[in-house]
Amino acid sequence: MTDLATLMRDQAVRGLQTQLDAAVTEGNTESARKIAADLAKLEVSTAPKAPPYGDAEIRGHLDKQAWFGTDPKRSAKALEFGKTMDPKKFATAEAFAAAIVKAVDDEFKPVTAPKESEEDEENRSEDEEDAENKGEGEEDKSASGKTAKPRRRTDAPNDADTTNRARRASSGPWTKLADAPKEIQAEIKRSADKFVPASAPKERRETYIAKALESHYAAHQRKAGKK
Repeated sequence: MTDLATLMRDQAVRGLQTQLDAAVTEGNTESARKIAADLAKLEVSTAPKAPPYGDAEIRGHLDKQAWFGTDPKRSAKALEFGKTMDPKKFATAEAFAAAIVKAVDDEFKPVTAPKESEEDEENRSEDEEDAENKGEGEEDKSASGKTAKPRRRTDAPNDADTTNRARRASSGPWTKLADAPKEIQAEIKRSADKFVPASAPKERRETYIAKALESHYAAHQRKAGKK
């Protein structure tokens, strides 16, 4: 009911009540009965109309969902949404239940990692590559003070490398984390922890890491001038 309609209804009620008071004061019982009947009709005609369905019909449609009544979290959320929605704004119980189901599905929709643009990916990979090469490109000095030959920059480990640096594939893409440089391994792990929740299936995390390895490898090859 709009504000204008409410105002007009209240005005009509006040007018009839004034007439009824006057009829009672004058002792005009016939007029009083007629005015009282008019008041009753006005109350009925302006009373809010209930929807043509109730909780039983709504639950009947919700029961068609496999999770309703079996999944406590989804079921509780469905009841919560049902209490905050106005059934008078839905023509049928089916439409009302469908709106609840859609809200529940949106609430429990899996979180997906935002897709990184190619430009952002290249910029981040260049920063990682610069950080990696900062140590590799510096000249090593021996105890005698002589300058050793700088480490070569390559896709594979140095032949004389005896440290615990992660080994990388000498050809072809990186197929596992151990193939990538340590810095990239750490970056991929951080991204996976951020965008793939711990409750996600193991296969989802493995897929995310595999795609991240492909992306980093492609950027690494472009940086190295191999593509």
